[in-house]
Amino acid sequence: MSFSGNSNADSTTTVSNDGWWPDLGVAEFQSRYRMPKEYAEKVLIDGLQIGMAWANEQLEAWRVEQEATGSANLAAVESPKLGNESLKLIHYRRAVFSHAKAYLLQQFPTINRREASGNEARESDDTEDKFLEYAQAAIASFLGKGFITAELI
Repeated sequence: MSFSGNSNADSTTTVSNDGWWPDLGVAEFQSRYRMPKEYAEKVLIDGLQIGMAWANEQLEAWRVEQEATGSANLAAVESPKLGNESLKLIHYRRAVFSHAKAYLLQQFPTINRREASGNEARESDDTEDKFLEYAQAAIASFLGKGFITAELI
């Protein structure tokens, strides 16, 4: 237990997806994306569910195409591998985790109200925008499309 009352132990919770897309673990999200320990597990679960819903919506047309060819889930889709994981899974996970982190970091000031807890890099709009950009880039990579951004000057 930390001084905040939250556990320092890694979560054992897996967030269920819709059966076609993979379930994702809270501990993996915490470790890969360095989520602050101040977040309660239920907050992290909420963020992952929102990230999953967003990514699933972005990829719905692709999913329908895959189902039409007989794929029962993402794991059944033919994909090059990196290590033991399909590139499709790697890009999907990055899209979900990046979107979830962008969503959750903006909640940090309401979770930890101490003055000393302020962290401009963690809480800034630029940080949120960067993680949303990562999520979009992951979707583009998943679909095999280029990712180009434009900014208003």
